[in-house]
Amino acid sequence: MSRRAAQAPGCDTHDMVLVHRVFSREFRLLADIVEVTSPGDAEQVARVSEHGREMLNALHHHHGCEDELVWPRLRSAQVDSALVERMRIQHEEIDAVMRRVDHELAEWEHQGGTETVDLLVDDLRRLHEILTEHLRLEEDSVLPIVAETLTESQWAELGKRGMAFLPMSRALVFLGHIAEEADAREWSQFLSHIPAPIRLLYRLAGRRGHAREIALLRRDLASAGKVVK
Repeated sequence: MSRRAAQAPGCDTHDMVLVHRVFSREFRLLADIVEVTSPGDAEQVARVSEHGREMLNALHHHHGCEDELVWPRLRSAQVDSALVERMRIQHEEIDAVMRRVDHELAEWEHQGGTETVDLLVDDLRRLHEILTEHLRLEEDSVLPIVAETLTESQWAELGKRGMAFLPMSRALVFLGHIAEEADAREWSQFLSHIPAPIRLLYRLAGRRGHAREIALLRRDLASAGKVVK
């Protein structure tokens, strides 16, 4: 393939849809998990808080990569500026709720209390609501434009940056979160973009590590009548 052909606009953006599904699922579940966690179970409270902060950090990083690597390129390509600006504003609105959730997670972990739990659950549900609206708009209106505007190498840069902030042990667990949201074809396609050594590490350790974590995090959901999927 020539260098010119390799740099021609056009990329497959479906991997991002899988990542979006993870964020939507995990913030929905976090509200339910916090709600059913016994305030006296300090170990579970700490476990859930740590998971919540990791998801907040992952989403913050994900949006930061889009702010740096996607929106400016769409503006340069003279894509609908109102749509790009709406994406940016939605990121700011989501970030404001994320900051509240981060603060409330710390209060829940160190102080507890019914009022703190209620605020945290309400803000997690609010976060899930506005995040879902944002992701739906992005997938319906923005990703088709991205697919025709960014080159394969530009899109690959976004993917590499997206996972690079996580330590390897956590990146392997995050792959497990993605695997939960993918059918066989989607998962095969997603793995094709992952280096072979990381694929091997996921099979050897990441898959089991993810299974252990979610079993502990979600252990009380079924008995409380909460739906995981």
